[in-house]
Amino acid sequence: MKKRFAAGALAALMAISLAGCGGNAAAPESAAGKTETTATSTAESGKDAGGAAGSGETVKIICPYGVGGTADIIARKFAEVATSTHPEYNFIVEQQTGGDGFAAATAFTQEDPNATDLLVYGYGVAYRHDLGKQFQTEVVDFDRSEILPLATIDDRTWILYTTPDQSLESLLDKARNGGIKMSGGNPLSDPHLALGSLVAQEGGKVIVVPYDGGAAQKKGLTDGEVDCFVGTTQAAQEDVEAGNLIPVLAFSDKAFTLFKGPDGDIKVPSIVGGDKAPELNADNDYTTSILAAGGSIATHKGASEEWQNKMIQVSKDVWASAEYKDFISSILLNEKQLYGEECVQHYEDVCKVAVDAFKALSGQQ
Repeated sequence: MKKRFAAGALAALMAISLAGCGGNAAAPESAAGKTETTATSTAESGKDAGGAAGSGETVKIICPYGVGGTADIIARKFAEVATSTHPEYNFIVEQQTGGDGFAAATAFTQEDPNATDLLVYGYGVAYRHDLGKQFQTEVVDFDRSEILPLATIDDRTWILYTTPDQSLESLLDKARNGGIKMSGGNPLSDPHLALGSLVAQEGGKVIVVPYDGGAAQKKGLTDGEVDCFVGTTQAAQEDVEAGNLIPVLAFSDKAFTLFKGPDGDIKVPSIVGGDKAPELNADNDYTTSILAAGGSIATHKGASEEWQNKMIQVSKDVWASAEYKDFISSILLNEKQLYGEECVQHYEDVCKVAVDAFKALSGQQ
């Protein structure tokens, strides 16, 4: 995959390599790299997109990530339930991949503000936008203030996975003695920020090996190409149950207790609080490694207030359905409902945490 550096990015990435991510990580891809972007409609009707077909106005939900990933399956379930509860609309999902979310964000901000398309807006895209603008870590071809989050639909707990022949202790030891390889998308994705900032405080290094999508990232671990994978609970749920992978750390303030393995329930220790993993340095505060994960449904900043209110109401009705809540629970994700201004403010708050994580990772604090 062709990559290009932003002006000044080399120095920033060198600083990162010394403190957190290793020297041979690939450079983050600019949204201008959308020559590699694919924009393939997943449906010609709401039913084909993962929902019951509606007869009303078609509303596209742009998903910046590949088919079968967590963001994609959530978008499809949202479209299905939204169409069922609001048949005056026909919600469909369209993939627009590239740049680990940047290509879709760039294209979205270039649309007419009155366009009715919606965007699956991941926190990681917002994080990398702010880091690119503030620290010149990569080229950023869009302004995130043009993207208006309306409602949270996806809240995740990042989990550190490895293979059964390894452990959290062995990963930390290896990180301190040469570095560990993690499968990921772009360097400075939110999983990398989470693990990289934590390992940096442990005096170690993390090298990001880029893969396209969560499924490929997980396969990189099971194939032995990397040492670990930071992903959602859904991404490795079946592998944990089968004993192919083990969860060793939850990037949370409490233990994650919903996994079941071959021998029964698994308690995954947290990085802070009473359930903090004993392998971690007791004197270190890893709070900055707890990054909000997932995202929201977003519209354009210039969208009419009427349209914003309609889509907020659709989102509330989706969350009010047992079908959507049960689905979120079944893939071990969290219920988090924020709407309108609260959702907008949430993005500002979590982006500040991401900046702090970057400073810890790059040794700038």
